[in-house]
Amino acid sequence: MEFKERLLNEIKSAGLDNFSDRLLNRKLGIYSTFEKREVTKALDELVQDGVLVSVEKGNYTLKDKCDAVSGVLRGNRRGFAFLIRDDGKADLFIPHKGLHGAQSGDKVYVVPVKGTADEGKVVSVIERGKRQLVGEYTSDRAGHGFVIPDDESYFSDVFIPTAGRGGAKNKDKVVVNIYDWDSGKNPVGEITEILGRANTIKGDTLAIIRDHGFYENFSKEALYDAERINKPVDMKEIAKRTDYRDLLTITIDGADAKDFDDAITVERRGDGFVLYVHIADVAHYIKQDGILDTEALKRATSVYLPNMVLPMLPEAVSNGVCSLQENLDRLTLSCVMEIDKTGKVTGNKIVESVIKSNHRMTYDDVQKILDGDKKLIEKYADVYDMITCARDLERILNAKRRNRGSINFISEEPKFTIKDGKVLDVAPYPYYESNLIIEEFMLLANRTVAEFVATDGKMNAVQSKNAKTFVYRVHDEPNEIKLEGLRRFAGGFGYRMDGEALSGRAAAESLRTLMEESRDKPEYAAFQNLALRSMSKAVYSTDNIGHYGLAFRFYTHFTSPIRRYPDLMVHRLLALYLAGAESQKKDHYESECSYASLREQIAADAERTSIKYKLVEYMQDKIGQEYEGAVSGLTEWGMYVEVDETHIEGMVPLREIRSDFFEFDEEHYRIVGRRTRRLYRLGDRVRIRVKDANLEQRIIDYELIETETTDEKDFLADSASV
Repeated sequence: MEFKERLLNEIKSAGLDNFSDRLLNRKLGIYSTFEKREVTKALDELVQDGVLVSVEKGNYTLKDKCDAVSGVLRGNRRGFAFLIRDDGKADLFIPHKGLHGAQSGDKVYVVPVKGTADEGKVVSVIERGKRQLVGEYTSDRAGHGFVIPDDESYFSDVFIPTAGRGGAKNKDKVVVNIYDWDSGKNPVGEITEILGRANTIKGDTLAIIRDHGFYENFSKEALYDAERINKPVDMKEIAKRTDYRDLLTITIDGADAKDFDDAITVERRGDGFVLYVHIADVAHYIKQDGILDTEALKRATSVYLPNMVLPMLPEAVSNGVCSLQENLDRLTLSCVMEIDKTGKVTGNKIVESVIKSNHRMTYDDVQKILDGDKKLIEKYADVYDMITCARDLERILNAKRRNRGSINFISEEPKFTIKDGKVLDVAPYPYYESNLIIEEFMLLANRTVAEFVATDGKMNAVQSKNAKTFVYRVHDEPNEIKLEGLRRFAGGFGYRMDGEALSGRAAAESLRTLMEESRDKPEYAAFQNLALRSMSKAVYSTDNIGHYGLAFRFYTHFTSPIRRYPDLMVHRLLALYLAGAESQKKDHYESECSYASLREQIAADAERTSIKYKLVEYMQDKIGQEYEGAVSGLTEWGMYVEVDETHIEGMVPLREIRSDFFEFDEEHYRIVGRRTRRLYRLGDRVRIRVKDANLEQRIIDYELIETETTDEKDFLADSASV
């Protein structure tokens, strides 16, 4: 029995529900400094285990003898926080005086404040959440140094002793490691890296990267290992594989893509099709637990920022030996699917293979070929029939998926033109039917691979009771309460969602119908935003619950092992099972699934933050310029407007609309002038002037250039019709 367990038994035997370490030492007859240190260490471990609660320094109580609840603090720059409870119940409000030194992100115990319904106070910090922060260094007149965190949820500046400043100067963006939370008013840390000057492209970009725990460089050992394996394919390895080098094969990617991890072949067979999806065999080169694997797992994903890519693997791998480049032998895993004229997969196989891509094609060129561009049709005459065949198959697959209840959301990503880090132009990212071809083929390959493993290759759509351990991409059902909010909101615009059909597959059909009916309407973006908020997050798991949003019973991520670690895990498991191995132990893979899911969410946040930064940067020299746009969102504090020319959204604060005092009418989702009764609603055409573009806060403010709008007569008629 461990010392901490014996100590716990002594505490319970002595009836010490609430006690200090001093009292415990006296009860146990402990007086030596060494023994006291051992007791303190054991008490801290019992707190970490959730058995004891440290109500204040040196004072403890048994967890089951108090009403403390555990959770994670989500802070606010104004100094208060909310406890996100582990038990899933409603959040507790924690005022600043009730934090007792705890910080945003900390795992804590909180006890409810008597006489209140939703307020609590921190009695114990179980685990510190943030040990590294990114922020701006500053010093006061007395010479005291501080780092002001970029993370606005972290409500305390970090004190930096003179010895820990590392040469930082005022206005430097820095990385700080916190090592002391308890010795003073502020946490104490030391600066470990100077990123550059604040409000500069270099400094702010690196700050975003570090704040999300990513790095742009690989270790020397990883780079050496990558160069070592970046060599022509071994002929002995080719001899072991299915040889598809004579098969007509193409890659289709964006014009600026550098790594190509998927290639396709499409053939007509009778009134059906045969689809080959070839994926780079990254697992053949990246050995589990090796140097490159360790680096890849740490990142878990590639991160795509507007002005740079943070790859999961070094360029010698991602743009070298594992990139399916034109006219080069490349090792792959191929998913081969026989598909009938209705889009049903009637036969499949997965093989270790070798291919040689005939053409590196772009979405732009493929779309022009589909649109009848004679020069490109002549240039790619050898694959013209395959491209038109691919389009025909894509349309069948897309229709079948939609009919199954798959929910399609439209995401308009901005496309940046950047030179020397500076944004020169912003436009909506073009999305063609050629993009849909690859999207549908990858979806089908992912689904087929998952079904192949889950059903032991029997294609009967029923998971085997003895299904081998596998990595699935899963998506749970949406939140019914949030869907009810969407139903009521959509009702205000005249859309009907059946209140009895907000769960199970019926909810998916309701959502799909709403999205299709509102597409190309001003309210579509608002509906999509609320729908996405109601949806669960897709994650990786070894437990297959299906993918709700896609309406797939089986789904995995198999198609991007260069840039997603779970795909690399899938390839390794496939290689084992194709070789006849028994099912692998679940625990290891489930742990990596959880980690990869978390890193994916963090990467997505880094990408959103960086995009917002670049949009603000682009608008900085547009101050005072006027644009036409449409109302894209409304809140109690502002009206959001999306500019036609660039699709960049900014906010017009309601308090700054001069003609009247405007209020938000939440029931009818509009703002109304108190005196003039003027209305602004989603989709209304407006003209704005760019007022401010704040890089530090990443905020764009517009000023409304007012014109004649709805008058009182129209307001009354409008109100009567609702």
